[in-house]
Amino acid sequence: MRPSLAFTLSCLALFAFSHAAAGQNKFVDSTVCDVAKEPAAFDNKLVRLTATLAGNFEISAIRDPVHEECNSIWFTYPGSGPEAYVSFSTGEPSKSRPSVPLTKDKHFREFQKYVDAKMYPRQRDSLCIDCSRYEVTAVMIGLMEFAGPERGFGHMNMFPVQFVLHSIEKTTVKDLAPNYAAAEYSTTPIRFPTGYASGTLIGPDSRPISDSDVNIYSVSDPPTHIDEDSSTTDDKGRFKFAVRPGKYIIGFNTFWPPSAKAPYPPTYYPSTMERADAEIVTVEDHQHVRNLVLKVDKSLTPRIIPVKVLWPDGKPVADASVWISQLSEPTAVVGMSVSHTSIDGTFDLTGFEGTDYILHADKYAGLARVSCVKNILIRASQHIPSRIELTLSINDYDVCKNTDFDVPTDTAPQN
Repeated sequence: MRPSLAFTLSCLALFAFSHAAAGQNKFVDSTVCDVAKEPAAFDNKLVRLTATLAGNFEISAIRDPVHEECNSIWFTYPGSGPEAYVSFSTGEPSKSRPSVPLTKDKHFREFQKYVDAKMYPRQRDSLCIDCSRYEVTAVMIGLMEFAGPERGFGHMNMFPVQFVLHSIEKTTVKDLAPNYAAAEYSTTPIRFPTGYASGTLIGPDSRPISDSDVNIYSVSDPPTHIDEDSSTTDDKGRFKFAVRPGKYIIGFNTFWPPSAKAPYPPTYYPSTMERADAEIVTVEDHQHVRNLVLKVDKSLTPRIIPVKVLWPDGKPVADASVWISQLSEPTAVVGMSVSHTSIDGTFDLTGFEGTDYILHADKYAGLARVSCVKNILIRASQHIPSRIELTLSINDYDVCKNTDFDVPTDTAPQN
């Protein structure tokens, strides 16, 4: 049997990395404190050290297990760290580094098992962030990277040094379970009353709609809390919800306004645009309500809204933020994120016929500097100029906070 391309590339990467390591006398024994004190001396070197994980929901770091006063180091490997943290590419080092293969042997699997272990709330609505079961310390080998002056890794680029894990030699743990109130937390998962509702999202052409969000809403009195109220359809249009026992309605395009990605009207199960006409789905504990078909009857007709953003002197504004929101939902951005103008200040936004929109634009030049235009109302019945010109008011706070709007005329200059 021929080896797969991925396996071959993985072996080549491991060989190249191991060969490079051999040229550096394999690795340097050190400590987190020594690296933190003189990071440049360890830049681009394989280092073996003993470290304790010191992360949370936005930090992935290691610290010295003995001297906690030392600065910590950003810690990374494929599949590690928080899912959401903020870093800025302009603050990261531009120097390319060698790829570090991760050795997923029994030592790593044991390490990962303890890293993943957590405590479980005994109450369903309890919010527990960073409920780690163990404090994990390990002897580890990896590539040390120094970001350089005024640069950094990780959350807010706060870490001048990064450790890229290659392998684990040994793991020791401290059980943190005694630190949690036994009446509130368990070391094993707690099962709460749960039922399921699943089905398929079908488009006007009777084909499944994939990669789209379907939402579920409680209609019980009082409303039942929903842990996960959104489900993204798979490539066959299938969705599934795990909910508490209760009464629910299911909708598509009912949370975010229709966009170019999902050009369909809000639709509720089984196939109505009116929430009051939606069919109620009752879910009991241990029950799985299957084969629900949420059918969308029609597609919306796109309506292009071409804009051009200018400075007061008439020069085009590149990379300005532009977006539209429905007049009925002025705070919900169509498409869920803003768009940005090209170098000539232009962008074509996509709305739909029959809908009133509010057009927005601004430009940031630092945390405290923002330029805006007065919002513009675009009626469904109104003729749209070939290009709506928007002139920024520079650092005018009154304009930026104003929620009023103007109505464009047909006299805007033609392209």
